[in-house]
Amino acid sequence: MFSARLKPHGGIRPYSHKSLTRDIAIRPLAMPRQLIIPLRQHTGPAAVPLVALGDSVTAGQQIAGARERMSAPVHSALAGVVTRIVEGEQGSITVNVSVDQPAAPRLTAADGLDETQAMLSLIEQAGIVGMGGAMFPAADKIRMSLRHPIETLIVNGGECEPYLTTDDRLMREQAEFIIGGIRYLQAITHAKQVYIGIEDNKTEAIARLDELCRQEEHIEVVILPSLYPIGSAKQMIEAVTGRQIPQNRRSTEMGVLVQNVGTCIAIFHAVRFGKPVTHRVITVSGRAIEQPANLLVPIGTPIKDIIGQCGGLKSQPARMVLGGPMMGRAVESLDTPITKGTSGLLLLNGDELPQTRPSACLRCGRCLDACPMSLAPQAIFAELKNDGFAKARQQGLNACLLCGSCAYVCPAALPLTQFFDWGQQQLRLIKRQEDKLARTRLNSAKRQERLAREAAEKAAAQAAKPARRARRAAPPSEETPC
Repeated sequence: MFSARLKPHGGIRPYSHKSLTRDIAIRPLAMPRQLIIPLRQHTGPAAVPLVALGDSVTAGQQIAGARERMSAPVHSALAGVVTRIVEGEQGSITVNVSVDQPAAPRLTAADGLDETQAMLSLIEQAGIVGMGGAMFPAADKIRMSLRHPIETLIVNGGECEPYLTTDDRLMREQAEFIIGGIRYLQAITHAKQVYIGIEDNKTEAIARLDELCRQEEHIEVVILPSLYPIGSAKQMIEAVTGRQIPQNRRSTEMGVLVQNVGTCIAIFHAVRFGKPVTHRVITVSGRAIEQPANLLVPIGTPIKDIIGQCGGLKSQPARMVLGGPMMGRAVESLDTPITKGTSGLLLLNGDELPQTRPSACLRCGRCLDACPMSLAPQAIFAELKNDGFAKARQQGLNACLLCGSCAYVCPAALPLTQFFDWGQQQLRLIKRQEDKLARTRLNSAKRQERLAREAAEKAAAQAAKPARRARRAAPPSEETPC
């Protein structure tokens, strides 16, 4: 065990609010009456339904298949009957849960695969994605990393978002499963060294994992400063290894692979027991909820069922957030379901929300000091206000983590994060339009080339017709035998 090699640039220290749930053990949620299971719980295209209306499904059964790369299969957490199917990127499958809960058979790898490919096959079949919130398909991420020699595996136990204590409880209660998942990842990637990065405010988790790591030859715990957003991959790598990842490169190109502690647990269960991802642990917190908790929740459970099993609401929440308060997603409907990437459900009252009335920029420079990517948020914001997308991109808009550090420290309450999110969406739209225009130009050029070639061939054929007629009309030569 050792402390972080250096403190990454920028970052903030928001009040953690973790005391609401830090000492509450994980408990399973009682079986809900209905699951609304989204088809897109990963970074790629939505999965394709494999069931029809009225079908009976078992607990753990695959109900939607991966469409292509960066997509992941979807499984039903509980047995029941399919009552609704909505296809598309925002689609879902609704399952009315049955009293009887027969389980589906465990996952198995195809015959003839070597050990590495068999483990990757199980991880892929299990539908494992980044459980820290990124939801990048784990099998695709690992396969991409294998293009480069991986020397270092970093297990992310930072959990720097306020309120959330999911990873903290997992490290304290399921540390053996984390180590088991690490061993499988080591076997796949051949990583020479493994570091488990944990913030210094999680003393029990540090002690538990350090105890287990003493029995492991190449696994060490690294104590990180309690600094947001040190749980981000690039900041984690910088703190643990002392190396900075350039903006235009992936960490795997530098020989480093990062996985969340929850992802490691899911990998262990998939490889060891053939179990798909059907449940996840979330933190339910905030001043508006009666009984904050850490819950093991079936994926697809609507928010209203979770609130009901946490004693209901103390007051009308001013905001409901899936995830953490910094990078989470505000929702309005109580029917919104929990997904694989949902780490928390926050029910916040008005006192827990920041100031929302923006004023003119004070030119204080606090956003410069807070940005973990060493960007100039105010300058990017000024360009985006004038639709200067090209200049904003030159100033590093695409490198923005959307972590919200700049907005948190801004005394003018400027909506910096919202603008940067919108700006990145516009850049992606512009890129798609440019790619489409380039393909159109290429296809047009190929069409013109084809038409010119066909015209030349036709002209050559027309020019050859008189010569052929003349040869046919000419009298036979005397030397030609009859």
